[in-house]
Amino acid sequence: MVLSLLVGCGRDDPLNEPAERFQMVEVDDERAIRLSVTEVTGGELVALELKEPASDSPVWESRIADQEGLLHTVRLGATRGEVLETSSGPNMTDSGRQHMRQRLQEARILPGEAAREAAGTGEIVTAVRLDGRDGDPVWRVSVLGVADESATVHVVDARTGEVLERHPA
Repeated sequence: MVLSLLVGCGRDDPLNEPAERFQMVEVDDERAIRLSVTEVTGGELVALELKEPASDSPVWESRIADQEGLLHTVRLGATRGEVLETSSGPNMTDSGRQHMRQRLQEARILPGEAAREAAGTGEIVTAVRLDGRDGDPVWRVSVLGVADESATVHVVDARTGEVLERHPA
């Protein structure tokens, strides 16, 4: 719930953009995850979202939790993978950090694995975030179908990798 609020307040909704607007994106979600996590020592990804896909300089924005449960924002250029900015925050309450740490500890499936499980051939992953469902950790993976421009959110069990639900975005 807390993480949903953190990443759900983005300025642009990449799932509502036509697929041709993603042409400038050369860094895929898996590479963006790897690059983001290396920016925070001992960090773990809790959210990744593609921003500004229609521009000449699209950006991957991630939230990385450090070992104390503090969040860091990492912004990467989605064309070359260069780090544009790393900053602290957003701030979370102690209980929010505790919930996040618990979800991360319970998750056995990494975000890249959840994205691979959710996205099929011809689909672009536009967001991945750790969330909760009935008290269990899940990855919510947003994908865009290139051929038909369909936007779908896949709910992936963060313990088993099973896709629990698919619904239009």
